[in-house]
Amino acid sequence: MSVASGTHAGRGMQIAAVVLGVLTVFYGLLVLSLRPVALASIAVLAAIALFAAGIGQIVLAQALSGAWKWLGYAAGAAVIIAGILALVWPGTTLFFLAILLAWSFVIHGLVRIIGSLVTRGDMWWFALIIGILEVLIGVWAIGSPGREVLLLVNLVGIFLIFAGVDAVVTAFSRPAAGER
Repeated sequence: MSVASGTHAGRGMQIAAVVLGVLTVFYGLLVLSLRPVALASIAVLAAIALFAAGIGQIVLAQALSGAWKWLGYAAGAAVIIAGILALVWPGTTLFFLAILLAWSFVIHGLVRIIGSLVTRGDMWWFALIIGILEVLIGVWAIGSPGREVLLLVNLVGIFLIFAGVDAVVTAFSRPAAGER
């Protein structure tokens, strides 16, 4: 691949990251403003994600051998069944998603904080701030029993906004391939 085509491909990836980031921010704002609709969409999106993960697991299991292959198939089937259950019992699904999301905020925030301090790359302070905010939101969510589902919607909206802004900032802070 020539330098010119590498630069073009790198620029295309930057544009795609910016567009995806902006769309993610808008979806996050939509989730925050349309809570009842967001609840239904989150349960459906969780089910779709579980279906996709289960199918992906089954496809990947084909490359395994012996007992591992059947374990891979069983894991894929279990995840697909979890997707069906997410559609059948959305309330329970949202409750468990709220708990998982709160803990993932804490873990993701800690990883982001450590990564920003270890690498000290461009915009390290931005990653540090986002990581601290994620940890604070996650800890607050874990300590808020009884408000899990509403909290889930707010956390998803906030997380989507953070992820979108992060994608845009990252796209602009890294040079395109071929410009290095």
